[in-house]
Amino acid sequence: MKVINLLCAREIGRKRLKMSRIKKAIDYINELCSSEIAKKRLLGNKLKTQYNKWTKTLNLQDFLTFNEIIQENKPEIGVAQFFGKFRAYTFEEYIYRLMQAKICVPKPLQLFWGEKCIVWREGGKEHVMKFDVSIGKKLNHFVEPVIVFDAKIEMDSARLKTALASFAILKHWNPKAKCLLVYVVKEIDSALLELASYWIDGIFQLSLKKDDTTPFLNYVAKCLG
Repeated sequence: MKVINLLCAREIGRKRLKMSRIKKAIDYINELCSSEIAKKRLLGNKLKTQYNKWTKTLNLQDFLTFNEIIQENKPEIGVAQFFGKFRAYTFEEYIYRLMQAKICVPKPLQLFWGEKCIVWREGGKEHVMKFDVSIGKKLNHFVEPVIVFDAKIEMDSARLKTALASFAILKHWNPKAKCLLVYVVKEIDSALLELASYWIDGIFQLSLKKDDTTPFLNYVAKCLG
């Protein structure tokens, strides 16, 4: 990705991580570390080491290694809901941190994680929906989005349909908003994903087989330029 400017780079460097998610990956890790079961504590310490690594490097390989450790230790991590949210929130955080480190968001816009965004407003009434990551302006506790991101570890037909529905509702009221889909593993027919691209502004895969990190960052920068 091209360098924006030195001033912007300094501003990005000074930013502190602002997260609205009540429960985050580190909270799941700390629960494992404080477990009475020795095997879970060992897993928690292993995950914490890898978490500290990828949050500093933002290297895709480091993040995917972290995700693999979670995947390989599903029995120790616990119930399906705990396991699923752990992985989902982790990928959201990766996208959020990547945006914060690599993208200069011009004021008055801000970067948000897990915030409710306005998808409809009329006659003093409004409806909001929560998006994984978003860029926009905060108005009366809600975000008026310019870009929204749907981040999924696995992309299957059910998750695609959910993302399409959310994007369609937003674009009906705010057609200028950019809707981006980012995923790691494709568990869907390529033709269906290509068809969905007619209603989604950008679809990007972040994996070792297909790493769209650079075009993803370039596209976001272009949208904000």
